[in-house]
Amino acid sequence: MGLIIEDGKGTGRSAGVTKENQLDVLAITRSMEHQSNQEHGEAYAIPFSVSATAADDCIFYLKNTNDTDMVIEGVTIAAHTVTANDSVYFKLGDNGTRDSATDIVPTNLNSGSGNKASGTFEYGVDLTAGTLDGGTEFERVLITGTTKDSSNFNFSQDVIVPKNGVFTIYIGGSGTGTYFLTVNMHYHD
Repeated sequence: MGLIIEDGKGTGRSAGVTKENQLDVLAITRSMEHQSNQEHGEAYAIPFSVSATAADDCIFYLKNTNDTDMVIEGVTIAAHTVTANDSVYFKLGDNGTRDSATDIVPTNLNSGSGNKASGTFEYGVDLTAGTLDGGTEFERVLITGTTKDSSNFNFSQDVIVPKNGVFTIYIGGSGTGTYFLTVNMHYHD
């Protein structure tokens, strides 16, 4: 007789196998984001708005200081009175000082959790006026009209920011108009 998979609650039931030799399972699945939020209270939103002043200005800076990896799922983007064909682009690995940065506190998406995000979270109209530089662009979103209704942009791969890693957001093109963004992230080991 082979190995028998028994139920972990002590009822004495064993797992079934189908005719195709597959385990017979009725399961409840959760996304990693849901698990991090519901079970650990470690999912956050970082909403902010900024009126850009010039092309290629950094408008958002995030540095993870937590020992646990930060996972950025995506960004909600909206824009008003921008120039057609402007863009929002994302970098990893920038370093240096930021100029005229405003601190922002991430909102915990589990209202029953008292957890706080660990890191440096800043926004501003031209953070690159300091010495911020050196990152690598990994994604760019084109804004084709002068107004963009809110839409969620989910990265094709989750963006992993390890301890002391940096994620930044830039405005490309004319650098005019007002941008409304929300960065959606959680911690996961």
